[in-house]
Amino acid sequence: MAFPIDDTGFTLWHYNVEAHLKRVHGISTKDLGLDRRSLQERYYAGDSVFTYLDRIAGLLGNRA
Repeated sequence: MAFPIDDTGFTLWHYNVEAHLKRVHGISTKDLGLDRRSLQERYYAGDSVFTYLDRIAGLLGNRA
């Protein structure tokens, strides 16, 4: 699937994900090996920031 090059909604969503990861875990999506395309796939699939962060928490082993 082709994604738009410039999408304000995705940019804000990505910033919120990055800000939370940096604040809570001290890492970025790049540190986790997540590229822009994989992030766009989750955003355009309808994942909210909180849903995506929960998915990442599962990857990090931090989910309760």
